[in-house]
Amino acid sequence: MSSNKTIIPGMEEAYKESTPNFSTPSPKVPDGTHIPNPFGTAPVAAPDRTNQKPVVGFLYSISRTSAGEYWPLRIGSNSIGRSQDCDICLNEATVSDQHAVLVVRQMKNPEKIIASVCDARSTCGTMINGESLGFDQRECFNGDIITIGEHYDLYFVLIDAKQIGLNVCREFMATNSASQSLNRMSQQQPANNPYAAPAYNTGTQGYEQGGFGAQNGTVGFEPEDSKPSSKPGGTIFM
Repeated sequence: MSSNKTIIPGMEEAYKESTPNFSTPSPKVPDGTHIPNPFGTAPVAAPDRTNQKPVVGFLYSISRTSAGEYWPLRIGSNSIGRSQDCDICLNEATVSDQHAVLVVRQMKNPEKIIASVCDARSTCGTMINGESLGFDQRECFNGDIITIGEHYDLYFVLIDAKQIGLNVCREFMATNSASQSLNRMSQQQPANNPYAAPAYNTGTQGYEQGGFGAQNGTVGFEPEDSKPSSKPGGTIFM
């Protein structure tokens, strides 16, 4: 709190500050127990996607909502079902927990990407373009409609980047815009001090032990049983 004050003659005693004790005893932490940060949760690091398989297609659907949904397909096996463990989780009553498997494979000779789908012994079955599958794999092509269960229609999109002329740009210059934004925010905002005045106050505001209130003026620290007297205009005399 600033030391610059206007002293009202005859009220010098009211300006004697009482320093509140905000210190709290440190909790005893047993071995192996983690005490979370009481003033906020530390930011969670973004998942490392450097070792993930490349995205080579998508499944798109409007069965659940007209806003649309999509799921990425990666090289290798892509499990489909209602279970949260599936790569493509479809929360619909006629979808089995482990319903189907869609496999995308990179061929070497000839060099191309192919895909196939098979039913994983589901209850309500799987269809491609309205035709039910048995237990054998069926090759998928761009534009196919894969029906999972009775109500989930998925539009199949397969992307062969090399065939359509997409390549990694060696001159690509990535920017860490997210980190730059966080740095700017940390410079503009004060540290997470639980005793600091909120930034939205119109005046300079401190805290009383029992709470605080804005008076369109300056509020100082005082114990709960010693309420400051005020006069109209927002000036508070301590």
